[in-house]
Amino acid sequence: MSPNLIALIAAFAASVALAPFVGLLFRRLGIVDHPDGARKLHERSVPLTGGPTILFSCGIALCLVFWMFPEVLQQSFSSARFMISLLAASVVIVVVGICDDRWGLRGRHKLFGQFLAAAIMIPSGILIKQIEIFGLTVEFGDLASLVTLFWILGAVNALNLIDGVDGLASTTGLILSLSIAAVAYVIGGRSDGMLISLMISGSLAGFLIYNSPPARMFLGDSGSMLIGLVLGCVALKCSLKQYTAMALVMPATIWAIPIFDVLMAIVRRKLTGRSIFMTDRAHLHHCMLRKGYSTQNLLLVVAGLCLITGVGAVMSAALQNDLAAAVGSFTAISLLVVTRTFGHVELKLLTNRARRFAGTMTRGRNDPQNPVLHDEQIRLHGKHQWEELWVTLTDFAEQLELDGVDLNVNVPSVGEEYHATWRRRTATKQNEAWKSEIPLVVRGLLVGHIRVEGAAGSCSICEWMSDLIGGLRPFEEQLIDLILELQRQHLPRKLIRSRPTSDPDMFQIPQGSPI
Repeated sequence: MSPNLIALIAAFAASVALAPFVGLLFRRLGIVDHPDGARKLHERSVPLTGGPTILFSCGIALCLVFWMFPEVLQQSFSSARFMISLLAASVVIVVVGICDDRWGLRGRHKLFGQFLAAAIMIPSGILIKQIEIFGLTVEFGDLASLVTLFWILGAVNALNLIDGVDGLASTTGLILSLSIAAVAYVIGGRSDGMLISLMISGSLAGFLIYNSPPARMFLGDSGSMLIGLVLGCVALKCSLKQYTAMALVMPATIWAIPIFDVLMAIVRRKLTGRSIFMTDRAHLHHCMLRKGYSTQNLLLVVAGLCLITGVGAVMSAALQNDLAAAVGSFTAISLLVVTRTFGHVELKLLTNRARRFAGTMTRGRNDPQNPVLHDEQIRLHGKHQWEELWVTLTDFAEQLELDGVDLNVNVPSVGEEYHATWRRRTATKQNEAWKSEIPLVVRGLLVGHIRVEGAAGSCSICEWMSDLIGGLRPFEEQLIDLILELQRQHLPRKLIRSRPTSDPDMFQIPQGSPI
């Protein structure tokens, strides 16, 4: 048997054997994912065992290969350096992931741990000094280390963000690792890359026995980040033409679906005025679930899309032509957008922003015949009637002669997300303008934000603030009515029947309610 086949089988067997013991240990240590009735809707606590299971199973497989095939150790210095760096970085990322799974790290602390793991890989021989796309060469020079860091961090977070449905990140990682192994086979001379890819494939296949829906174990941040780190680095290693040149087309093609999910999340959050680090339920898997896909069908569809991009990457390597990779990526992404499964809303946001920018370049700012610069609404997700609420808010803005208002409604647990923006033509100078962001809270539930901006008037500040707050009262009352109606629609029927209709707190949010 070949070392690669031994690595695949050994990693699979080790993963199947180790996962129950890691699960038992993590339950005792409290490293479990508890349901919260809002974002985490599973029924019971599930251990987050992915990181240690995959790391140890790959380590066992690697030791077995080295014992059975000592000649595998006789590698070039660069390959040995890559393996050692990858092992150290993997340990770091698993430790960071376990800490996040157990205590919940703040975003910047988690990002620092990811940065540290990525930095360990810089001296490993995968530095991106230049890229080649369709024959066009781009030199990075002194920015090579920074570009490499960004790629590794992107790969880590792409797999981390897609991990939202039982078995999804594991299945995606399995397809990606097999695609990388196939590319390594076609290119040749990348025995270490193929070996690692097959070990990851075997360990993920074994872990899927426990991670398939309904999942008895989750990957957790330690597992999803580990997969992203290892496969991101190995993809670069396998695409290496020389140690001074890098073709990023192959790894970018293999990662096309996770990358598209991340890019759309950035567009969605940035253009609706939210932090790009803010969580939501608008990722690819959330959208597919809302469209009625079962978990099993969702896994099949995403696996199929990743398979399309993987085949494109393999064909590109075999034909030494970037066109095959581009066709694979374009086909998979187009299927999502054209069928309005995912990405169409974010692209509409981009189109609206581009159109507004073009309008400001071609029209004058002072037009007394048309004082409203733009009044745009977009329903990102859901079916609730937020338009009436928006009319109330814009009427208020016109009465107080505000310069602009934004409304963001975000109730992710029931798939409601709505964004609207209104701007009036104004001659307000920047140093005379004020802006305020107000959170919308209904009975302890944060349902969104409004942002208002205008010019400082000549009247008393207290008088002006009183008018502003008083003018928002009809909007607040209408918002409360809409949220209570939304809550009524999503409360379990047996819970509604069990409460007397005369109970004044009938629609108070119960503990564990999905809203």
